[in-house]
Amino acid sequence: MPTIGKLLKETRETRGLTIKQVIQATRIRSYYIEAMEADDFSAMPSAAQARGFLRSYASFLGLDTDEIIDRQRIE
Repeated sequence: MPTIGKLLKETRETRGLTIKQVIQATRIRSYYIEAMEADDFSAMPSAAQARGFLRSYASFLGLDTDEIIDRQRIE
């Protein structure tokens, strides 16, 4: 099973989306998008914001947000 970051990046790329498009749709800064795709959740301002960013990004990509959040807690 791929990591959360790899899943986010692969889903984004499969859908033909750029990071710029994700930023415009989610209002999440590129630094945080890139950190999530690199599985670097320590770069987030707080655990609560990390969950919020992750939920927003996963939702935008059409992924199961509850499953993603649960997996993030485990990893």
